[in-house]
Amino acid sequence: MIILKKNLAYTFLIFIGLLVSYYKGYGDDLDSSGLVKVFINIYENGDYSPSRFQGSFVSEIFYGPIAFFFGSFIGNLFSYIFFLLAIYFIFKAYFDNYFFNKNIFLFILICFSNPVLFLDNTNISDSSLGLFFFSIGIFLLKKNNKFYSSIFFGLAIGTRIEYSLYVFLTLFLELILNKKSLKDFKQITIFTYLIGFLLYVPVLIHYKLELHGFTNNYSDISFLGKLIRFIYKSYLTIGIYSSLLILLIFYKNFEKLKNILIFNKDLSTIILFSSLVFIYMPTKTSIISLLIVFVYIILFKIINKTFLFYLLIIFNLAYYVISYQIFEFEYKNLKKCDPIVAIGAKFNFKFTNGYFFQRDNFLKNQIECSSKLLKNRSENFLNGKRLKLD
Repeated sequence: MIILKKNLAYTFLIFIGLLVSYYKGYGDDLDSSGLVKVFINIYENGDYSPSRFQGSFVSEIFYGPIAFFFGSFIGNLFSYIFFLLAIYFIFKAYFDNYFFNKNIFLFILICFSNPVLFLDNTNISDSSLGLFFFSIGIFLLKKNNKFYSSIFFGLAIGTRIEYSLYVFLTLFLELILNKKSLKDFKQITIFTYLIGFLLYVPVLIHYKLELHGFTNNYSDISFLGKLIRFIYKSYLTIGIYSSLLILLIFYKNFEKLKNILIFNKDLSTIILFSSLVFIYMPTKTSIISLLIVFVYIILFKIINKTFLFYLLIIFNLAYYVISYQIFEFEYKNLKKCDPIVAIGAKFNFKFTNGYFFQRDNFLKNQIECSSKLLKNRSENFLNGKRLKLD
């Protein structure tokens, strides 16, 4: 019976991976087109220009050739595998073998049932790749494998710049809380950031060794505006139904939650600082993927009633098909391909299509807009085909 359940679980994961990899094409934001355009520019012109301000050299060099030679399906499948492995190793890092074996598939289901978390991390993007490297680094660090953990931490930094903060916090807390030797801390930190620095050398060369590309901020948005965006987007990312359930669970188990946050200072600290990063950069919801996964880790440390997890899954799945809005937003830009910038809102409660259908419509518009950046390759991009011209 146990073997049958495992085989069914594996079959389910394979089926979902193949389905979503085929369906999503080149994704639903400008990340994929930016990443592959970098590689095309290197391949055809010998020139490197980062896909965004800080660049993402690891993702650009990894996903670019895949899209160029093979198309979107293989790239999406890799992202799906990276996301699956990321949540697998994060869960394994924080629980003993018995609890892990008993609950890992339930944890995967919860992460997959969250439409924002799942859809953010299963297309060609640096989100799942950075999460994967960081999760492997945490797992290896907790297994006291210092050398390989620093390699994966360095790769995480090279994939997304905000991981430079999370990695330092993780290493520092290991030194303080688990009483690691100062020598080990120095060695791991130096080696990790050396790898990370080397992966940003092409970006620094592009900016002629100036740092203005790394210090870009949304200066036209006030702190209050950023805070409001953070609260609203966090509520959307956790789930419009699930966020209410999670708040209720935390409220009912406040003393237990407080003790868990105190005892697991690495979890609580990274949640705090990833929140601050998202307040500072209130753009893509994928930025707080790590925060959401860690919130689920805390839930597994609090809840001992399985039905609450299944209720959470039901709430998450409901968000796929039916949603509601509390406010109707006014946007600065009205053209289809312009950046989405909200400048006002008014109360207007109503039920709407679920997140999947909203994102599907958004996906079609964004792929069309992204394709224009690739000029004579736009048709191939729209159809998820390889971008190498025959």
